[in-house]
Amino acid sequence: MVKSVVRSDLKKSTRELLTTISNFPEEYFNTHAKEGRWTAGQIAEHLIKVETGTVHFFTGETEPTDRDPLQKISKVKERLLNDDLRMNANEPIIPDDKPKDKESVLKKLQDIRQRLISLVEIEDLTELISSFAHPLFGPMTRVEWIYFNILHSRRHIRQSRDLEKIFSEK
Repeated sequence: MVKSVVRSDLKKSTRELLTTISNFPEEYFNTHAKEGRWTAGQIAEHLIKVETGTVHFFTGETEPTDRDPLQKISKVKERLLNDDLRMNANEPIIPDDKPKDKESVLKKLQDIRQRLISLVEIEDLTELISSFAHPLFGPMTRVEWIYFNILHSRRHIRQSRDLEKIFSEK
């Protein structure tokens, strides 16, 4: 996959993510719509934690791989875009219960995504990240991690929009 395509997909995902959070009603940003479910602010904090981790190990130890570096993207897509599958986050990517400041969250996500876009330009995306294996998908290449972040944020964008819909009906 050409870096320009990866960069374009990541930028499109970033715009969609930041727009969704930006448009979320401020008065409901830290409000639970359902018992046991995250608020929009907690979803955003979860994304910050996940993507900060990606930036961290993106520049860590890697190794060449003899498999297709895009191999796991379809499996990641199948799993993350299936809204019927309930997924539970593990520590350290679980958000806390403190209220979140929407502007601060937006800035952090924008900064993280900008760092990822920059890393796409300078790193070999076909290399396998050997310093961390995803709990569900195992060891992944850099390009698979980028698409994990894109698809993971897409899942949470849909959840945030569902929350917004619930609040708009009140």
